[in-house]
Amino acid sequence: MMENPKGALRHLWAAIQLLRKSEESLSEVEISNMVPLYDAMLRLDFLAQKLVPYSSSSFLNCPDQAMMTSPFWNRMSPEFSGMTQSDRVATERYRLIQLICGHNKLSRVVWGSWCPANQRPSREECLGFYSEIQLWKRNSPATFASCDALDILEASTNIPVESRPIPPPVCEFPTNESALNIAMYNAYLGCAVAMISATEEDPSRWDLEAFNLSYQTLCIAAGLIERKKYHEKSITPYKPCDAVSIGILIFIFQGACRCFSLAWRNWTVEALRAIGREGLSNGFTWANTIAIMGRLETGNADELSNATIQSALGSLRYRVIPLLMPRGDNEYHVAFYFRERPDIAAVDDAVHVSAKAMWTENLDGSINSLKLEVYDPVFSGFPIIQEKPEALNLFSSWRQAVAHGWHGYLATDIQEELLQL
Repeated sequence: MMENPKGALRHLWAAIQLLRKSEESLSEVEISNMVPLYDAMLRLDFLAQKLVPYSSSSFLNCPDQAMMTSPFWNRMSPEFSGMTQSDRVATERYRLIQLICGHNKLSRVVWGSWCPANQRPSREECLGFYSEIQLWKRNSPATFASCDALDILEASTNIPVESRPIPPPVCEFPTNESALNIAMYNAYLGCAVAMISATEEDPSRWDLEAFNLSYQTLCIAAGLIERKKYHEKSITPYKPCDAVSIGILIFIFQGACRCFSLAWRNWTVEALRAIGREGLSNGFTWANTIAIMGRLETGNADELSNATIQSALGSLRYRVIPLLMPRGDNEYHVAFYFRERPDIAAVDDAVHVSAKAMWTENLDGSINSLKLEVYDPVFSGFPIIQEKPEALNLFSSWRQAVAHGWHGYLATDIQEELLQL
């Protein structure tokens, strides 16, 4: 499964078909005994939605009528049979993933920032998701059990954002699962906050909340990296090589779009590389995606700026946001870079494809053979290609293919067609 998302997701899609057919003949007791299988498939389905841009769940049946039941998190979900702390954390994780997948299926809340303003979730939908995910937190006592790490996260919000230390303080939770639940909560609450911020005349309050969530995730990542580094001495080591489904990489990468300063983002790149490969996720590739974004912004700088620089990156609305495509059949990685252009009048406030990068990687994960196409004159120091691809046209076929689930990506021609365009 490593480095082969299409192959892995074909297995998952086949498993989903087999499960749905077998459910009709299973008793309630037999279905309850399959809760670990449901959980594993749900987590892989959730990861697939992040690996396949613009996609929604292929595992959960989320018809619009069911989505009208509020709050969504409170719908029935399988209960883990044990009464241990680990089982309670797993149940809370299941409900959180259900909530995010349900809203993503209904309003594409995960991918809204990469869509034109008139296709994003409405402000009301974002606020609804925002309130429901906070309600999940209030009803997840196992995940948010009192500990020193939580106290550190809470205390960080009282420090002026420009004065928060980098490297961030190490937050080690009692279990890795609790840490990942909180990182997931931070990441997707941050998605909603960023979209709400874009609708505000004065976005400073929402931007600050996004920065707080991003910084807390850096603290959680620091704790997991510490456990990975000294796993022989840790009771619960963090072993990313074992992570077939959801690890910390996905949430660090998302947080990179909502870092306050260059120092935060540079540390994020270092963290992604420190964790490395994590099942279907590749920390080196995601780190390179962000590093290339830094090169675009600084005029093709060969190295990242010094990590002590506290240069603020500005309002969330007009930032560059990277879109990494799933690994194709060849050796090249492909990323697109989007930006909302305040200098261009557009009826639909479209986000624009500002650049495209293709590169290969050396065995140590470093960039090799980088090919950049730059379409946005804001990136000085590069030759500008005048005929830039329009996001709506470029991803039209792709988005139609994955509109009803990530399994549409498994069609053999969808990725090739995109790259030809």
